[in-house]
Amino acid sequence: MHNIHASQPLSGPLWPLLLKAGLTLLKSLRPFGTEPREFSHQLPAPTLAELGAYQQFFGFTPDIVPVCFYYPLLQKAQLASMLQCAGLKVAGLIHLHNNLQAAQNLTPAQFCAGGPLQIQTRLSTVAHAKGVLLRAEQQLWQQQQLVLSGSSDYLLHKAPRQTAKAGAATAQIQPGQPLCDINTAPDAPRAYARLSGDFNPIHLWRWSALLFGQPQPILHGMASAALLCQALPQPVQQLQLQFKTPVLPGIPLQLTQQSTERNSAEYALWQQGRLCLLASLQSWPNGTATPDAD
Repeated sequence: MHNIHASQPLSGPLWPLLLKAGLTLLKSLRPFGTEPREFSHQLPAPTLAELGAYQQFFGFTPDIVPVCFYYPLLQKAQLASMLQCAGLKVAGLIHLHNNLQAAQNLTPAQFCAGGPLQIQTRLSTVAHAKGVLLRAEQQLWQQQQLVLSGSSDYLLHKAPRQTAKAGAATAQIQPGQPLCDINTAPDAPRAYARLSGDFNPIHLWRWSALLFGQPQPILHGMASAALLCQALPQPVQQLQLQFKTPVLPGIPLQLTQQSTERNSAEYALWQQGRLCLLASLQSWPNGTATPDAD
C-alpha cells in the first residue's frame, strides 16, 4: 500500500523550501525505503506577467506556454513532498533526468486565468547503473483536466565505482549536425533564479559553486533546456532530458541535431566540446501549434 498524504495548499516563493532543503544536511540520514509515497499540493496559477517575463527572457513567442515553463511549478511540489520524508537529505541531490509531456496546448490566457493548479507527486526509488535514484512522478491538473505529466530522477545513493563503470554505456556520443550557436549571458543563472524562484546557491556565487566542485556558478538545467527549445522552429509538446555536464554561463553553446524521425528528434547542447544536455523531443502535431485564445 502506498503512503498517501492529503492535499495541501502551496503558495509563496520557492526559496523558503530551498532553505529548508539546505537544512536537511544537518539531519540524520534514514533509508527512504521501497514503499512509494504520494502527495498532493494545490498552487495558484501563475500570472500573465510572470509567464510574459519568462517568454521575454528566453525569446519565446507570446502565444504559447513553453513546456519548460511548467517545471518550476512541479519543482515546488517536488521539494514540498521531499521535505515531508523524514531523514531524506534533499540538499545535494543530483538531477539526472527530466521528462515533461503536455496533455493540453493551452494559450497563456487560458492557463493563467484557469484557476488553481493541483499537482500530484509520487516519490519512489529506482535501481540504476549509477546507483539508487529518487524518482518524482507528477501530474499537473487544472479544472479537473490533465495539463501536464512529468518525472524527475535524482541520484540518491551512488553505486560503488566498479559497479558504476560496469553499468555505464560504452558508446561515446559524437556531435551531430550543427544547427546554431546559443549565447548565454554571464548573469543568466541569477536572471533565471528570479524567474523561477530557484535560488540554489550553486547557481549564484562562486564560493558556493566551488563547494560543489564547480569553477563558477552553473546555469540551471531547465534554463539550458529552455534555450534548446527556443532555438527550435516548432513548439515542443514532449521533452525527455538527460543532464550530462553543467553549463557555464558566458560561454557559447552549440546546438546539434543527433537524429530525426517523424514528428520527433534528438538534439544536444555542447560547450567547448563537452556534452551538456541530451534531449529527445516531440513537437505538437500539425494544426495544434497555436490554439485559439477563447
